[in-house]
Amino acid sequence: MLCRRNEGKTVIKSGAALLGAAFLLLSGSPLEAQELPGGIIRLIETQCEDGGGDPEALAEYFTNLMERPLNLNSADREALETFPLLTPFMVTSLLEYRSEYGAVASAGELAQVDGFDAAVVREILPFVTFGTDGGGERRRRLSGRLTLRSRYDMERGRESTEGLPVPVYSKFRAELDGRWSAGFTLESDKGERGFPDFYSFHVAAADIPLSKDMRFTLESAVVGDYSLRFGQGLVLWNSFSLSGLSSPSAAVRREAGVRPYTSSDENNYFHGAGVTVSFPAGLHASVFYSNNGQDARVEGDSFVTKPDDGIHDTYALRDAKDALREELAGFNVSWRNDWLKAGLTAAAYSYDRLDGRRVSYYNEHLRYNGWWGNASLDWLFSLKGLRVFGEAALDRRGAFAGMAGAAGYLSSTLEASFLYRYYSPRYIATHAGAYCRSNVNNEHGASVVLRWSAGNSTVVSSSIEYTYFPYARFGVRDPSSCLKAAVECGWDVSEEHALYSKLSGTYDDGRNTRLLRLRLGYRYGTGTGFTAASRLEGSWAGGAYGALLYQEGGYRSPSGQWRVAVRATLFWAEDWDARIYCYESDMPGTFSVPSYYGKGAGLYAVVTYRPVRWLNINFKCSVTGYFGNSGKDDLGLRLQLTLPF
Repeated sequence: MLCRRNEGKTVIKSGAALLGAAFLLLSGSPLEAQELPGGIIRLIETQCEDGGGDPEALAEYFTNLMERPLNLNSADREALETFPLLTPFMVTSLLEYRSEYGAVASAGELAQVDGFDAAVVREILPFVTFGTDGGGERRRRLSGRLTLRSRYDMERGRESTEGLPVPVYSKFRAELDGRWSAGFTLESDKGERGFPDFYSFHVAAADIPLSKDMRFTLESAVVGDYSLRFGQGLVLWNSFSLSGLSSPSAAVRREAGVRPYTSSDENNYFHGAGVTVSFPAGLHASVFYSNNGQDARVEGDSFVTKPDDGIHDTYALRDAKDALREELAGFNVSWRNDWLKAGLTAAAYSYDRLDGRRVSYYNEHLRYNGWWGNASLDWLFSLKGLRVFGEAALDRRGAFAGMAGAAGYLSSTLEASFLYRYYSPRYIATHAGAYCRSNVNNEHGASVVLRWSAGNSTVVSSSIEYTYFPYARFGVRDPSSCLKAAVECGWDVSEEHALYSKLSGTYDDGRNTRLLRLRLGYRYGTGTGFTAASRLEGSWAGGAYGALLYQEGGYRSPSGQWRVAVRATLFWAEDWDARIYCYESDMPGTFSVPSYYGKGAGLYAVVTYRPVRWLNINFKCSVTGYFGNSGKDDLGLRLQLTLPF
């Protein structure tokens, strides 16, 4: 059976939590349209195995990076360190190169800078430029896109629902002069009544001078729906993160402050207004206010459950839509110079109804009524490629959460990071998004990551993490622990051929589960437009086995007008614990990472056609059959029209 992600949100089948996103800087093919580098795809799959995150926001993030690439010659240290594809060593090496030799003129020259081999340059090339004018005068230019999307999934034995026969999705984004932007998202799922069932909108401004001498700047201002990312995420972080265990530099969160909300997750955004202003001497200040509805089942003056999948295809779920309101207000103040950043974040929030959820052994200490809040101090010390970072937070009752770590390079080819976290069992922060195994509470953990560039064509990464849970958690009534480790290697054999392997394992003594995965991959690509990819993967979950094999072929016409990808997959997983996650091509701006279990085969084809500059047509057809159980067979059709301008 496949665990699929519906349009713009995570749908959970058979108890599986789907998704997240971030990336790993390893070898892969250039990003063209929806084609993601291999390293990014691999980390998406890793995040899916762990659960959590917002893949739609990640897709929007990479789209924005391509539309507004980083100028490697004019960007200062702060901009380079914020750019997620650059490691601390790359930043330091590039700054020293610019200081000694001047601007980098081309991708070929960049590949000669220490830390930038040919594979790395191919990975980052779609997101950077080599301009020398320092930005120059902005040209007044209006740009944007309108996206229309729908899908049809036929699953045998599935009960019919009232409402719309197919989901409907529409997204509009427009930007003027690189400073002013606006957009909306309209969406309804299958079975929901009317269109739109969900809507989101924003009007935003960025990099607006507030004084003639440019000493005061409006960094960002958003009215409508927005996201917040401050510090390392112990108080406020409600969007995707680029952190993980696959890259040492990813241990450090890159905060973004107040940003427009561009996803269609219906329960993970703020509605109101937020502003960030920069002052002289490196001082930055943000203030924000939100009054937003959330889905909840209400009985009297209390809410008893909080559905979070955003689907309203039954009477009970329609009654739960926006039945609970949350009010939030807060601020962030930070100071930065070339080597130090320090910040203070505080937020207060409250529901308009009492918490009437059933008290159980794992949640009795995680409840509040009335106003609640959190405050934190965060810091980042950066010098010569070494980053020492951390954050310490308290909630309203004084429960503590903290983390500290360091990331840097031991040599020009070896990077390392260490991260320690302590989250009190009683720490409550409903909008926290710091790195964790489950929730930002009830964890003591430490992780170490190493990344070795063995020549210009091979990258080896290894990671190990230990987490201790001092209090009961869902499904485990006693203190417990979890150990997780992985080793992966990417090898660009030549410009046409690349190999990848990964061995990972997890042991959870509280749930008495063991999981081993071995993945072998091959990629072929040439300038002729033909590509091919193969994967063989196996899993073992304490006696249950799983296996997956796929072969994919693709073609891109010389003009870029046509692109086709076809994949055939065989899978066999004896148990849900042995399931295998596998990324597959889908509509631009979306991610599809189904989890395969059971026994069967799948086939899909994705076609992209661009008849004129202002129209992209994307179509996907997928078929999945199950051996000996035809009642689970399904057929999927997806269509997306994008009108860029």
